[in-house]
Amino acid sequence: MRVDVILRKRGNRYLAQVSNLPAIQVNEASRDAALTGVAQRARDYFAQVELVRLDIGETQGSSPLLEQFGSCADDPTFDDWQDEIAAYRRERNSVPE
Repeated sequence: MRVDVILRKRGNRYLAQVSNLPAIQVNEASRDAALTGVAQRARDYFAQVELVRLDIGETQGSSPLLEQFGSCADDPTFDDWQDEIAAYRRERNSVPE
């Protein structure tokens, strides 16, 4: 099984977390130890649970979100907007040295 891991350096430590599963994380002194530790915690976690894909079928009624889906497809400023969001996230997530 492959999982996406978010690896972040904070000061002189490394925080590794399985993406979308915040309970599976470790905080270690080295990058390799963080990756090894999060891999072990993920294996332990998945050994205790069952991963099920569930098809819930069609939903009743209309969704306001679905009605708006694709509404920005022809917007000439959409890419600029996405760039601004990415810049904001980089700035917000930057770790002070």
